[in-house]
Amino acid sequence: MNFLTGAIKCLFCGILVLVVFRTGSTSAGDITDQTTSLDQGLLRNLFHLFRHWMFNFVGQTGLKTRGSFLQEKIPDSLPFPCDVTIGRSKQVPRSVHKLRPGDFNVIAAMGDSLTAASGASSSGFVDLYMENRGLSWSIGGQWNWRNVTTLPNILKEFNPKLVGYSLGDAYPIHRATQFNMAEIGAVSYDMPFMAKSLVKRIRADRRVDFKRDWKLVTITIGGNDICTFVCTMQRPEDLPVKHRLRMIKTLRYIRDNMPRTFVNIVSVPLVSTVVSINSKPGVCHALHHGECSCWVGRLYNQTEASRDRWRRIQQQMIKAEVEVSEMDEFRRLDEFAVVHQPWSTQLTLKMNGKDVDYSLLAYDCFHMSQKGNAFAGTALWNNMLEPVGQKRTNWRPLFEKFHCPTAKAPYIYTYDNS
Repeated sequence: MNFLTGAIKCLFCGILVLVVFRTGSTSAGDITDQTTSLDQGLLRNLFHLFRHWMFNFVGQTGLKTRGSFLQEKIPDSLPFPCDVTIGRSKQVPRSVHKLRPGDFNVIAAMGDSLTAASGASSSGFVDLYMENRGLSWSIGGQWNWRNVTTLPNILKEFNPKLVGYSLGDAYPIHRATQFNMAEIGAVSYDMPFMAKSLVKRIRADRRVDFKRDWKLVTITIGGNDICTFVCTMQRPEDLPVKHRLRMIKTLRYIRDNMPRTFVNIVSVPLVSTVVSINSKPGVCHALHHGECSCWVGRLYNQTEASRDRWRRIQQQMIKAEVEVSEMDEFRRLDEFAVVHQPWSTQLTLKMNGKDVDYSLLAYDCFHMSQKGNAFAGTALWNNMLEPVGQKRTNWRPLFEKFHCPTAKAPYIYTYDNS
């Protein structure tokens, strides 16, 4: 399949999405408040058929074992760096503030293409259509920690009975996605719906003791809002306020409907980190016109002033996420906690002595590669074991600094036990 053919198919996808938005209903003027017709009758079935066709057409890519986009495998001769006997309680804890890593029996995630690990194993244009969910930093459980250092694969060393992580390549319509509720193109508006779907899915799973099992949920969303839709809004500066309200609604639903849950909120990395790279390959520059049209290209008359405006709005969205996670109504509870994990807020691509380490990025220089997902999974793990106020705000090379629970500090940190 050549680039032109792929571009035509990409154009078809864009037309489909545009038609859906225009035929959807809306309760407000801004496009991020709109609902669509994809969950209704015939159109939903047609969309699922299209997704099945695309999945089979592209073919699974996540089993690749060679490529610069892969992390370096940890030799079998090196043991797991933590004492796993410290990392699991002898009895099931009653307090979310007394959780050790191995106490989580269920893992889940909500988000967009970053959580779906779109193109994580991509070495060409068509590969970008595949969602390598088993490699996802927060919810992927393919293989093990030695060659896929994701949060679930780390947690599996403490609790091999962990369930919910994605397995291999999958779209949301496939069983292998498990408790990964991410949807490519999702926006902040979709979070409450995702939360309801997640609770329903976990409650129905026979592997889960819904009332007794401790659950870990990671939420990361907002990239499409700030990349594709902010410049189409009537009042762009309202986006952080709307994001805040949607986040509150989502957390309240999880708190009230899913017992024994710990929630990580991870902010989407600053868009400027990737779209403002001056030396990026031509294919990346071309793809960014479609992936981040509010920042790149001529469609919306982008200027440095407009990019500065969107940058300020994204910073306000991150501020809202921090403030929501610290709200009093989510504090001092026995079976629910939410913590903002800031590893992504000052993300840099200057790794391994390079101005831009492209091995951390997918073929489009926008999503994360498998290696990037491993860096992100390790960064999230480290954040969870760092007290509030002492959390790192950037990722770092694998195992350069890998935290472990200790006898003096065995628990996952919350705002109330830091």
